[in-house]
Amino acid sequence: MPMRSSRFLSILVLGGLIGSLFGQMAPNAPVKNFRLPRFADNGYTQWVLQGARGIYDSEEQVRVEGMEMRVYSGDERMALELSMASPEATLRLLENRAYSDGAIEIVGANFKISGVGWEWSGETKEIVVKYDTVVTFTQGIAGAFIETGGQANSAASETEIQSERLLLRTTEKEYYFEFTGSVHAVSDQMVLRSEQLIALADPPEARASGVPAAAPGELDSIRQIIAREGVVIVQEGKTIKADDAEFFPREQRAHLSGSSSVETKGAYLSGHTIRSQSGEIVIAGAEGKGRAQMILTETGGLGIQGASALTSETIVLADTITMREQVTENHFLFKGSVEVMSGALQMQAAKMMIIANKSAERSTETDSNLKVGEVKNIVADGGVRIEQGGQIATGEQVTFYPAEERAVLTGDPKVTNGEAVVTGQIMELKPQLAIIRGQAANPVVVQLPEMPDLGYEAFTPSIGSAPVETKLAPETEMQETVVTSNLLRMIEEPEQTLFRFTEQVHVTATNLDATCDRLDVITKEAANTNPDVNRPLELVRIEAHENVVIKQTGRTATSKKAIILPKEGQVILEGQAVVQDDRGRVAGHRMTLLQGQRRAIVEGGGPDQERARITLPVLPTKN
Repeated sequence: MPMRSSRFLSILVLGGLIGSLFGQMAPNAPVKNFRLPRFADNGYTQWVLQGARGIYDSEEQVRVEGMEMRVYSGDERMALELSMASPEATLRLLENRAYSDGAIEIVGANFKISGVGWEWSGETKEIVVKYDTVVTFTQGIAGAFIETGGQANSAASETEIQSERLLLRTTEKEYYFEFTGSVHAVSDQMVLRSEQLIALADPPEARASGVPAAAPGELDSIRQIIAREGVVIVQEGKTIKADDAEFFPREQRAHLSGSSSVETKGAYLSGHTIRSQSGEIVIAGAEGKGRAQMILTETGGLGIQGASALTSETIVLADTITMREQVTENHFLFKGSVEVMSGALQMQAAKMMIIANKSAERSTETDSNLKVGEVKNIVADGGVRIEQGGQIATGEQVTFYPAEERAVLTGDPKVTNGEAVVTGQIMELKPQLAIIRGQAANPVVVQLPEMPDLGYEAFTPSIGSAPVETKLAPETEMQETVVTSNLLRMIEEPEQTLFRFTEQVHVTATNLDATCDRLDVITKEAANTNPDVNRPLELVRIEAHENVVIKQTGRTATSKKAIILPKEGQVILEGQAVVQDDRGRVAGHRMTLLQGQRRAIVEGGGPDQERARITLPVLPTKN
């Protein structure tokens, strides 16, 4: 009852004002340059209406030409919320509302609104602008997607939003803007499109003096913007899409969700959500929604196989992808079960970083768009696995240098090539070449296919050009061939693979223990009728050079060079070749040991014209 009485009293007061203003006039008679206030039940001003010309239709309705209305908070804050101006309007006095089919201009704390056709309600504090709405905020909202140097807003920044329709509601806590129908927003270098956009801004503050506060020129009053339905953002060469987007201008932060993507020159990134702050963009996947993905096309992929392979498209999958534009570089960070597919190469790792130099075109006035640019290096960490052409490389870290066409693998690196397994301390991978390094305490280790027993028993004494008869050694259990050294070069050739070992080379195999200064092992893929299975390696030839020492059961051989032909069952020693056991010693320039034929061919010659010699143990005396 008190509220109803108070409302009735306010109507009487308003009616008295109207009566005093229009009471002497006949209906439809104009009043020029009038001013009409309205007070809330609590006595505070709600609005003040001014008009160039007013027409009194009845005690319920006044038509106004050249309308200007100032709307206040209607409470102790005495804050001016907004001002409205329209060429013509109809004011329904008892309903506390106004409307018009004409144009409208509204000025608030940090915004200006224009449009055609409008309705205003003093009871709900809502304004609806029906057509051709344009709102300008004196505040930028683009900081989430660009590096602003720590400046949340610029004095020159502003945001313009166009839409078919606008609803503006004012409360004690906020301005509420709701744009619908073909929303188009421009802020600095950012353009945003959606079907619906909601902006929340702080209300004006009260003046301490008690005088109604004018709308202040606040530059950071917008605290949140929500865009929905088909959100598209274009900014500095990036096209960002999502179902929904939320902006927090004060924190220079944005959150996009639902089929989110970022497209730049030569790269396309997609995921379920995008979070961006001060130019750092994070794309994330979601369970059941797919993983975060990056596709590089026009840049020619990552060059993960070297600059010569930059025509390959590259696809990267991860749990999250973070991209940030630096002054001279672009950074891309991939985390969580990273998978890379680049041409014939596939790679997995826990995380990966791409650093790309900005394109030279980035600094030109004609093209300032963000580009991935030339890839400077790529670093993958954690459980790295690289597979290409049947070869598998693993380690804890790999660094790619595309311009130099090389990659460096560290952290217990291992390369598997068919049946060959290579381990070392550090591996440098180049096109058709792998360089593996170790040291005495932790040498390079290569496991190769088994080699047949090429051992022989002691020689039966025989002198002359006739072959030296031998006796086959007992069968020995087969074992894999293992080579260790401090340095290995693995060279891929069209028909074969060459393993070149240097520095403290040591070989163990079936009935074989050898050392030398350099060892070349030549392998090829064995014939295999099943194309889906990796063909096993076949040992074609082994060459040992300089200071060669070969130990077999009951025998030691030395020479400058040794050639082992596993398939032919031959061991060829050259250059001061010597074979010695407990039954004698044979020396010459060249020795060919023929497995299974119970003989060895000993030849003289060479640069020093060595002669074939056999030295027998001292014969026992009769005594």
